[in-house]
Amino acid sequence: MKKTKISPKILSALLAALLLSSFVISCGAEKPAADTTASLQETTAAETEAESTEVPDNLPADLDFGGKSFRMVFQAEEYRVQSIVEEETGDVVNDAVYEANRRVEERFNVSLEALVLGDSYLSSIKKSIQAGDNSCEAVSGHDLELANATLENFYIDVNTLPYLDYDKPWWPKYSVDSLTVGNHMVLISNFMTYENLHATRIFYINKPLADSWGLEMPYDKVRSGVWTLDELISMSKDIYSDVNGNGERDAYDLYGWVCTDPYAMLESFGITPIKEDADGVLYIDINNEKTVTLMDKITRLLKETPGGTYLSGERNSSKLFTEGLSVFHYARLGVCTTYLRDSEIEYGMVPIPKYDEFQEDYISGSTDRPVAVPISIDDPEFVGCMIEAMTAEGWRLVRPAFFEIALKNKYSYDADSAEMLDIVGRTIILDFSYIYSDYSGFAWTLMDMVRPDFKGDFASYYAKNEKKAQKRVDKLNKFFAELGG
Repeated sequence: MKKTKISPKILSALLAALLLSSFVISCGAEKPAADTTASLQETTAAETEAESTEVPDNLPADLDFGGKSFRMVFQAEEYRVQSIVEEETGDVVNDAVYEANRRVEERFNVSLEALVLGDSYLSSIKKSIQAGDNSCEAVSGHDLELANATLENFYIDVNTLPYLDYDKPWWPKYSVDSLTVGNHMVLISNFMTYENLHATRIFYINKPLADSWGLEMPYDKVRSGVWTLDELISMSKDIYSDVNGNGERDAYDLYGWVCTDPYAMLESFGITPIKEDADGVLYIDINNEKTVTLMDKITRLLKETPGGTYLSGERNSSKLFTEGLSVFHYARLGVCTTYLRDSEIEYGMVPIPKYDEFQEDYISGSTDRPVAVPISIDDPEFVGCMIEAMTAEGWRLVRPAFFEIALKNKYSYDADSAEMLDIVGRTIILDFSYIYSDYSGFAWTLMDMVRPDFKGDFASYYAKNEKKAQKRVDKLNKFFAELGG
């Protein structure tokens, strides 16, 4: 990494100063800008506060790896910058990643090296392992692709590595619990990158458009615990306008909710198709009344009401929302830093609604680009130390920079949305059923059934897919059982 003369504590102090101070939220149509300046006195005070509240890790103080390189593979540059960067740019998130990298490098006398291999990254790693080469220490990849690759036995059970302390806050309990089967875990989802935050799903709401249709923003309903699927349906089902005047419902009209591929939504309503019993054996659990009711309500909204529709291709939900043609938009948290940032839409943000009022809390489904460790590594102590150190610094520095400063301050239009993000942040989940689904099985139930070309009901869908889904579960059970052999 390229080094600069920046003080080791400047960025963390700035983050603390920003978090301790109140931020200004714009009430107008212009997005609020983050204040990234702090006086010397503020910085010093914040630095002291940061030091007093920072959670320590349990890594030995005398570890020195003599300049060794920790090589981490990525598919593309857009994912590499979530974990390893070479220089500061002035962007608060980039610079938090840089400072996290710098801390790890200097503390353990190592170099963090990013290898961006393109779409052939997994096949390249496989060939390297088969050739007996030790070409990298970790791989971050597409969740389903990497999960499939692990089933070929080219990646280790990370529970065999030293130093990984799952009781620390930089190991999200939801991901450790979800990805562990029978005390074995091959995929890691933590704060080595911030993709798990970037990919958490929420609903965006076009505030002026909602107001023009006489709708109140559901912030108070969220606070009261009554923001439910029925409320979403009620607010969106009757909103429709034939904008282009051709007398047909098409991709140029205005709707309440335009849906495109609702990834991670099924688990956001508390439905996880694959579960684990007390003996560490996986089984299917989706054929029940709750699933039937959920599928019926959402498919009816999108296929039988004026305000709901499913669109894909160029004229998809993202396109219509940025053109002001949809009140509700189901998408990643990270899109407010990309295409929504460049749009003129004034939006609010709310968590995914509850299935019903009896659901204990909101659930914020997420996907990730998890990390796996190749079987070719030659120094488990080094790898374990680097994973623990990188996720710890990611939690300390990058998470607050992205979540507390960028999302809440720079990309939120109102204080209510920032409050909603607190709810989202504490209710994130990751579903094993989806990550290990191989693009099929019951984790795809909702995504399959909302498509216009699906004409059946859940009973017919279940009957058609049960045998194939069970075969996949059998394969997963065999894989995890053999890890302990």
